[in-house]
Amino acid sequence: MIVLLAASSITLAALQASINAPRDAFRNCLKEATNKATNEKVTSDAYGAYVRAACSNEVGSFKGAVVKFDMGNKMSKKASDEDADSMIADFVDSSLERYKYVTAGSSAPKQAAAAAPPATAAPTPPPPIPAAAPATPK
Repeated sequence: MIVLLAASSITLAALQASINAPRDAFRNCLKEATNKATNEKVTSDAYGAYVRAACSNEVGSFKGAVVKFDMGNKMSKKASDEDADSMIADFVDSSLERYKYVTAGSSAPKQAAAAAPPATAAPTPPPPIPAAAPATPK
């Protein structure tokens, strides 16, 4: 019984390791593509296509590893493909959110400085408070 448990855990660890290398390569490619997209000033709308094109080899190897792992765990081919596509979409979406944050942060000071009113205008004083009207006797 203990031998079976040990063999199962070794097999699962080996299968999990087969996913780690392609996943790490994909994540590194996303980071590099994000840096390039920032330098090239790619819009956030075009970012997803830009990253998928830049990391097409890594996406393919990661998807293949996930499908192989899932099918080894008795998932159907269709479900394995959907799972892999979902994982890839999550990575790209997460990277897009970070990209939006980074690019918005780098352009925010420029926009704020342009939208700020000139400092030469004098502040207007508040309107005077009217005196309370006298109460009428009953």
